[in-house]
Amino acid sequence: MKFQTTRNDLLDKIIFASKATTPKSTIFVLGGIMLDVGEMLNIYSTDLENSINISYEVNMIEKGRAVVPVKILINILKSFPEAKIEIELLAQTNQLKITCQNAVFTINTYSVEEYPKFPKIKKENPFFININKFKNLVSKTLISTSVDENRTILTGVLMEIEKNKLKMAATDSYRLSFIENKIDFEGGPTRVVVPYKTLDTILKTEATDGKTEVNIEENQISFILEKENGTKTTIISRLLSGKFPEYSKLIPLKLKHTIVVDKEKILGVIKRISSISQDNIPIKLKIINGKITVFMSVKEVGSASEDIEVGYTEEEMEVAFNPTFLIEGINIIEDKNLLFCINDPLKPVLLKPEKNENLIYLLMPIRIS
Repeated sequence: MKFQTTRNDLLDKIIFASKATTPKSTIFVLGGIMLDVGEMLNIYSTDLENSINISYEVNMIEKGRAVVPVKILINILKSFPEAKIEIELLAQTNQLKITCQNAVFTINTYSVEEYPKFPKIKKENPFFININKFKNLVSKTLISTSVDENRTILTGVLMEIEKNKLKMAATDSYRLSFIENKIDFEGGPTRVVVPYKTLDTILKTEATDGKTEVNIEENQISFILEKENGTKTTIISRLLSGKFPEYSKLIPLKLKHTIVVDKEKILGVIKRISSISQDNIPIKLKIINGKITVFMSVKEVGSASEDIEVGYTEEEMEVAFNPTFLIEGINIIEDKNLLFCINDPLKPVLLKPEKNENLIYLLMPIRIS
């Protein structure tokens, strides 16, 4: 195996591929990535739950493959300036030789035979979606996933496909994010839960344009992203098993009070007031004739309050929230104005854009004495 490429090209792709490695695993080969050189350079990585393949064009001198410790390879590449590099597998010692200008490294490799095979993809009913659009859908829902590993199903995002609509939902029991988008799909209704790590990896891809091909199978999902320069990234993940909550039952059908609020104004006020927060002390919103008063009191620190004028003339209410959850919910709304919908101070509050019916953020209030 022998090929030439540039330091930046290879380093960026190795770093991305390393997201599906487990350097601390007792299975040492999982701390490595496979470099497979043929017509293209294929970089493979896996942690047995997620697998990544990046394929791009290099100057191929000799075909071959090797499995290399990813952490050491990244450290070596980071030490180089941006320049042409040459990588060669030394057959006699089974070491990888890396040359950049006057620097020469040789590192030990792992057994190619022990490296797991890359999962196969059945392309039976794929759908295609613009990568930027899909990233946007992911970013709107990913914030509401749970970090509680005891409730594994809530650590992922539900993807539902029916009647040419892709619906995505996530909840950690305290909040719910939901968004939908039109797609072309010829298969039957589909409902799967995709792990957080997989979708977070997609958010971090270099790809910013073009289409993503999505293949959903019985136990896995794959995302294939292609760039105009020929670089192709494939991300495959096992699906989460279990019953995802019937989220649609959580969304209120009737809304007693709907308040139109300038998004940037309320976001700025909440951030200022919560700057004195410690350990997620609740932030309180007092809604009274013509204004919302945002305030917080922290025993060891002090207190803060600020008013926002709104067009509200109904009953007075006071409601409290986890400030981080409230800020994150407001942040996913892109309209100039948001709708703050509330039925009762102890029932979930609904936040959504004024002009976009396809996005909903539902947040449970905190009971206050």
